[in-house]
Amino acid sequence: MTTHDTFTTPPGPLREAHAHIAAHGRAMGMLDLSDCPSRGALLERVSMAAPHTRPPAWVLGVGLRPQGWDDPRWPTRDELDGAAGATPCCLLSFDYHAVAANSAALRASGFDDDSPDPAGGVICRDSAGRPNGHLLERAAKIAWEAAPEPTPAQWKDHVRRALADLASHGFTQVHDLLSQDWLGPMVAELDDAGELPVEVWLYPPMDRLEAVHAGSGAWRRDRVRLAGGKCFADGTLNSKTAWTLHPFANPMPDHPRGVPLLSAGDLAQAIARTRALGLGLAVHAIGDAAVRAVLDSWEVARGPAWGGAGVPPLRIEHCELIDAADVARFAALGVVCSVQPCHLLADIEVLGREFPQRLHRVLPLRELAAAGCLPGELMWFGSDVPIVRPHPADSVLAAVRRRRAAMSDDQAISPSQALSEGESWRAFRPARGRAG
Repeated sequence: MTTHDTFTTPPGPLREAHAHIAAHGRAMGMLDLSDCPSRGALLERVSMAAPHTRPPAWVLGVGLRPQGWDDPRWPTRDELDGAAGATPCCLLSFDYHAVAANSAALRASGFDDDSPDPAGGVICRDSAGRPNGHLLERAAKIAWEAAPEPTPAQWKDHVRRALADLASHGFTQVHDLLSQDWLGPMVAELDDAGELPVEVWLYPPMDRLEAVHAGSGAWRRDRVRLAGGKCFADGTLNSKTAWTLHPFANPMPDHPRGVPLLSAGDLAQAIARTRALGLGLAVHAIGDAAVRAVLDSWEVARGPAWGGAGVPPLRIEHCELIDAADVARFAALGVVCSVQPCHLLADIEVLGREFPQRLHRVLPLRELAAAGCLPGELMWFGSDVPIVRPHPADSVLAAVRRRRAAMSDDQAISPSQALSEGESWRAFRPARGRAG
């Protein structure tokens, strides 16, 4: 057993390269399910919250991670009906790509027993074909967004709380990787009032990029930047929607290698649109097939560098599985590998259960660095908060030890891929001058 598992943040500025600012602030006031050890404990927590929740409010929880339980079955709508009753209840997975919903929440979302899967989403069903309350990707988003929306004043409080929390961890620059239309103007107001503790880069979703760009002249500041657009090539490991080259050991029916969310044509169009605006592109790609698809599209469509003042033309987010054939392509193509090593700490169970023969391809950080994807240059660290907490030492632990603090060294995942502590902290450092 290695005894040194505590990493102290060295002095100097840090970059949080992947955050969801407003969602982090909102989640700080929701039912926290991240430490629930079992389905029974989760249902008990919901039953305690429901009597204190009055319509039109919902019981909303975050941090749900059934893959960490001994029995990884999701709670069903019937079980949630028993715990929450007639109060709509929607519990968001820790990766934000799946929800567990009760019957009242399903009805409020417009789903009934005959609803087809929405485009880009999956409604999971029981043996009789009835929706069981487990929703994935677009279906999960529809259900989560059916809950009452916070008011603008509440959102501003959430943003203030999140930024203060991020600054408390030593971050001086924060990248928001799915920015709402209103976030730029709101952050600019905080900056004008002297209340902005960090520099903020914004990446709105691609379907809103042109509209956000058209109005950005009113709110862009030295410390508030429209950096680019964001899109999703696949889902996540715990939801079994990550797009992989090899099948999951226990896949969803009809989705043995996850769920591709973008075609080659979609990727080429996203590259062309960001190039036309002189902005960067950030693509969510967790599975190795998704990573390869993004690199393939970039290799075909890339042109002269653009993005401006430290903003990379292309950054691939997460990259939790990377095939050996694709490692050297990041540096060769000038693509930023924007990873969150702290996800390894949360994903140990699902990786061992679903990809026991592919663990050597999990976050191959040493190979990436050796191939020229250097920490702080083409390798950036972040957390994806509120998916996991934004403590930078968590990612340093994962990058250096390749295991949780309480585990022994023989439980580490692919320890040959470890970075040094110094390299890991460099991956959090913004570039000199114009940070990025």
